[in-house]
Amino acid sequence: MSRSMLVGRLITALSISLLLAGCAGTERLDTAMATINRDYSRLQDEALLLNIVRRSVSLPAHFTTVTTIRGRSRLSAGANLTLPFGGDAPSDFSFNPHMAIEQGPGFDVSTQDNQEFYRGYVAPISTTSLAFMLRQDYAPELILSLFLESVHFQGPNGTERFYNNPSKIADFKRFQQMVSRLVDQGITMESAFLVSRYGPELELKQAPSIDQLISARKENLAVSTRGNNRYQLTESVESARFCFVRPQENLFKLARCKLESRKEFQLGDPDFFGSVGGGRVYFEAEGIGKVELHTRSLAEVFDYLGECVREQEANGTLLTVRTHAGQQPIIRVEQGMTMNAMVRTEFAGDEYWIPKGPAGGQSGAVLSMVSQLLAQAQSVEDMPINNTINLIGQ
Repeated sequence: MSRSMLVGRLITALSISLLLAGCAGTERLDTAMATINRDYSRLQDEALLLNIVRRSVSLPAHFTTVTTIRGRSRLSAGANLTLPFGGDAPSDFSFNPHMAIEQGPGFDVSTQDNQEFYRGYVAPISTTSLAFMLRQDYAPELILSLFLESVHFQGPNGTERFYNNPSKIADFKRFQQMVSRLVDQGITMESAFLVSRYGPELELKQAPSIDQLISARKENLAVSTRGNNRYQLTESVESARFCFVRPQENLFKLARCKLESRKEFQLGDPDFFGSVGGGRVYFEAEGIGKVELHTRSLAEVFDYLGECVREQEANGTLLTVRTHAGQQPIIRVEQGMTMNAMVRTEFAGDEYWIPKGPAGGQSGAVLSMVSQLLAQAQSVEDMPINNTINLIGQ
């Protein structure tokens, strides 16, 4: 074999090696992205569980988030080729290919200790968020138990009050009876528009022009006529209201879902049955009765879950809700070492974990809903970046 042919073959081998190296780099990047997604969700669940355990011993919750994930993939390859040249050169050839791959994500981790986050954290959960939860495949009993603090029902026999208190089992069971009463009558939520006055009534010498009406519409405002050259700006905000699809009691029949016949409600309408700010939601029918719901904030949801865990540890009591699969724990947290954990975390030298499968009850659904609400409460733009953690894949 001539030297030129041998050199050609070595160059071809080098090209193939570089091509294969590129393929290997792509495969490793795909694997790394799948690993990032899996590990990030696991870390998020662990952080939620840790905060629930902290609240169970009356310690404050702490929150961090990964604001940015930066991928990196760097490939370098080459070869050392030694050819005999000249009359005194050795007769052997040497070919030493080499390749180096460096890849891995970079994470920007931030603590959520800013005003923007805590404003959403301590505010009552909006009815639009509750409507979003009810549209998902969660048990309505679980959603109402997690996000309602109490229910007040005023009927012909007086006023009944139902408190969702995990520390008092009798109160908790009585509240669950009220939840079943609401769910059996098909409580759900529908989108609606809440119309309110915007500013004082205006007195104009002539009707608003087309340009003025268009400008008002761009700001989500409308102009209504009051008569005698008097006009009122109104604002229409998309919201959500509770209603019933199969009501059995007279009061709930009046709160039947009726979006097809009415889409707008005036601010202050007693039959709106939605939130106009704060955690109080009520529906009232004159001469029949009134139902009032008090919703929780996200901070109070963590308090509630902490109470559930504390009750389990203190008395061995699992607080359950009705589901299509029967009574299941709202959340179940065990302590000690195990290999059968869906999520585990360590706190104060002890290991806490949520069982896999049916044994964990509704724990997975709870973590999912709380995670979604945390995402709504945070604002990436307002979160300071405290440190960067670089993980290099091997």
